[in-house]
Order: sequence, then C-alpha cells, then structure tokens
Amino acid sequence: MISNIVVMSFVVGSLTGLVVAGAIVWVRDLRLKMRWWKWLLAVLWYVLLNFFVLLDFTMIGEGEVSAGWKMLFFQLLFMIILGVGLGRILLAGREKRPFSDKS
Repeated sequence: MISNIVVMSFVVGSLTGLVVAGAIVWVRDLRLKMRWWKWLLAVLWYVLLNFFVLLDFTMIGEGEVSAGWKMLFFQLLFMIILGVGLGRILLAGREKRPFSDKS
C-alpha cells in the first residue's frame, strides 16, 4: 500500500526536477554568470522554501490550523525578501548584450 508520504515525496521530487531543468534554461536565456556559490544560494533558497511549506501544512494537518496559516504568511514574506535579495545577487553579473536566436 502506498502511503500519503510516498505520494507527497514523489510530487515534491518531480517538481524539484522540473525546477532544476527550468533554472538551467533560465540561466542560459538570461546569460547569467553563475558560479558555484550562486548555485548553492539558489539551492538553499529552494530547500528552505520546501521546508517551510511542508512544515506549515504539517501543522495545519495536525490540527494547529491558526498557527500553521500564521507561520505560512510570515515565512512567505521572509522568503519573498530573501528571493528579491537572491535575484539581485544573481542578476548583478549579467551580460548586457541583446538576445539573439543564434544561441
């Protein structure tokens, strides 16, 4: 019998694969100069986002509905602030030449 945690792990893993593939295409399209530490920051941001969402909905599922929604709201604000900062770091070393279809 397949439990709910197996299904959830499959969904999160599948979405993570799509996020990684999309991130690689996004970096190439924007011509970002990505070093290992920039990739590490992006991965840490994504892992923290997953952790917060899973933590909050676990709390909601365990009956702490009010606390789960409050934590989700504040952690979402926190992740938006971190995401804007990460975006500024990633876009700082961007090449300024125009896009072309001859990649």
